[in-house]
Amino acid sequence: MEKESLYSKIPRTTGNASGLIPVIGYARVSTWREEMISVEIQQNVVNESAARRGRYVAEWIVDPDATGRNFKRKVMRAIEIVEDSSRPESEIWSWKFSRFGRNRHGVEMNLARIESVGGELVSATEDVDARTAVGKLTRGVLMDIAEFESNRAAEQWRETHDLRRGAGLPATGGKRFGYTWHPRRIPTGDGKWETQEERYEVFPENAELALEAIQDYNAGRAGYAKIASRWNNLGVLNTRGRPWQQATLRWYFDSGFGAGLLVTHRRDVKCGDPGKCQKPAHYTHLPAEHEAIWTGEEWDEYRERRAEQRTLAPRSHQPAYPLSGLIRCGECGGYPVNDNNREACYAYNCGARVRGLVKHAIVWIRRSVVEAEVHKRLREVEGEIDAIAAGTAVVPKPRTAPDTAGRRRALEVELGKLSAAMDRATEGHVMGDIPRDAYLRTRDRLVDQQKEVQRQLDALPAEPAEPLSPVPFREVVRGLLAEWDTISVQAKRVILAKLIRRVEICAEKTVRVVFVWDAPDEPQP
Repeated sequence: MEKESLYSKIPRTTGNASGLIPVIGYARVSTWREEMISVEIQQNVVNESAARRGRYVAEWIVDPDATGRNFKRKVMRAIEIVEDSSRPESEIWSWKFSRFGRNRHGVEMNLARIESVGGELVSATEDVDARTAVGKLTRGVLMDIAEFESNRAAEQWRETHDLRRGAGLPATGGKRFGYTWHPRRIPTGDGKWETQEERYEVFPENAELALEAIQDYNAGRAGYAKIASRWNNLGVLNTRGRPWQQATLRWYFDSGFGAGLLVTHRRDVKCGDPGKCQKPAHYTHLPAEHEAIWTGEEWDEYRERRAEQRTLAPRSHQPAYPLSGLIRCGECGGYPVNDNNREACYAYNCGARVRGLVKHAIVWIRRSVVEAEVHKRLREVEGEIDAIAAGTAVVPKPRTAPDTAGRRRALEVELGKLSAAMDRATEGHVMGDIPRDAYLRTRDRLVDQQKEVQRQLDALPAEPAEPLSPVPFREVVRGLLAEWDTISVQAKRVILAKLIRRVEICAEKTVRVVFVWDAPDEPQP
């Protein structure tokens, strides 16, 4: 038999032995300085006010750091207690109504949850009986005022942040790794403060670590986990005095502060909660005033590698083999899998065929053979690049249909004429020169002609892009071949990804290497 709840037989209005009715207390400290009323003060006020009305706080719910502009907070626990029929508490007591939240829509939804089960939200400092029409109106006005103050404060902070960014400073100030922070206000030692020019100066010891770290990351020698572990082993802590973690290190790199930049959420992008947005495309970087630790080339290379890492499977972030994530089945385009009969990757075969999703010839080839073929093709490419650079070979030009460009221009001219005819017909109708029936017939005919011309225009093949030349990759290919047997697997994988789009393994144990400068792939039906 299921065990009964401790409160299952107690009415929700039952008090303790002293006759007091149990309630839930809620306290929150705002992050805005003018409203940083301590939790202890709020608790004392609520306890005294509740005692005067025959209540006592049976359980406290405290949100010490929440802003109140969202409901991803512990206050939801208080609402759940009121909704729980096995608990006796039916009232939530707060220092002020504004402590409960500043988002009007969210407050209304949560008040509806409380009141739908006979609960009530009570303010210890605002004598409002929300059970009456006037009381409910008064509570609503107080919450509207609280939301207005919240929005006003948010606008002021936004203006302050924009002002600081305009001066080349971080929006919130504070310490930054690799730099010594000189804040605007510093204590004089006698209880007073003096002001100075706020600035960030490079701290050589940590700056050297940051420079070495981004160079290792760009070269594929280390990822976030390895760099964080290295810094922790050296006893290097982050700006909060805590050990480094992957997420902390990733945020530090992505901020671009070491490159002399400031990261900020884009104003032209609508986002529900910019403060917690995790979408890289929603952010941009602005120039700052402090000295950069990383060069512009190192920062650009980091951004490129970071974008590449986002598209890779998690297993490819720490590759065990040089071609991890680059192998494809040449018959169906699927991702191969390792030979399941071996602990290590002895051979590749088509994963889709193994799972019975496709039917084609057997695709199975040893990993060593694939890597040897890639090395061979790189040697051939090195010779091709030397021939192009010497002028004995040329990059092939794209083949295009001779009448494509002319046909496109003619259709665009025809589309322009139809648009002009539509404008003239509309103007004639507005001026009273063309009857309504004639205008409608003309409009429909012109619209049909426009649709047909646009259809023909869309059906034309896209203009082929100018083919890439392998010449800019000359030094990369040479360096990779020179260090083929000495560099790490991870570094080799990073360099190969810059040169190779994919490596196709096909039937009859053949291998096809597709380089990044090869012709773009045909769109799949």
